[in-house]
Amino acid sequence: MSYVDRAAIALAFTLVLGSTACGSVAAAREVSCGAQPVEVLPNGSFDATPAWMQDPATPNLLCDKSLITPADGTMAACLGNTDGTVQTLTQSVPLPEGARSAKLSGQLCIDTLDTAAAEHDVLSFDLLDGDTVVAALGKATNQMGVHPCAFAAFERTATVTSDPPSVTLRIRATLDTAMPTGFYLDALHLTVGCTQ
Repeated sequence: MSYVDRAAIALAFTLVLGSTACGSVAAAREVSCGAQPVEVLPNGSFDATPAWMQDPATPNLLCDKSLITPADGTMAACLGNTDGTVQTLTQSVPLPEGARSAKLSGQLCIDTLDTAAAEHDVLSFDLLDGDTVVAALGKATNQMGVHPCAFAAFERTATVTSDPPSVTLRIRATLDTAMPTGFYLDALHLTVGCTQ
């Protein structure tokens, strides 16, 4: 076999391998949806795994009945209560291909003495792809609070502007420097729909 024949065989082998490797390499999505929305949030009651990421790490942004009686299970999210702080809980969630809408629902208790007609303390809900917001699910503020508070059902919806394989659910409390507000969350559900 001549050098030219060996080179031709090597080139043909490379082309065959290359064409196979250049096919669709997209990983299968963890979740899918059709006509019905799909639940995508793991550990919406804050009791199990995967753990929620907390920023800052202290004080603990999860609490038990020593601070508030959870609406479901033994733990709840407990943000706020400290003037002049920003506190964040995040959880990675899978998205189905073709995601177009998102609904966050659960139980919310807003304990505040600051009932002024201004948003001094804000709890915001967003889905992020990296640093980009792909769904702004709204907010809750001190204006919605009372003292003492009780858990009540809430729901926030938004259009999803892109559908990467996974996003981060970010729950962020931003408090001003006077009259702190406590935001308590439990029994969360995040459902994603693929139709409008």
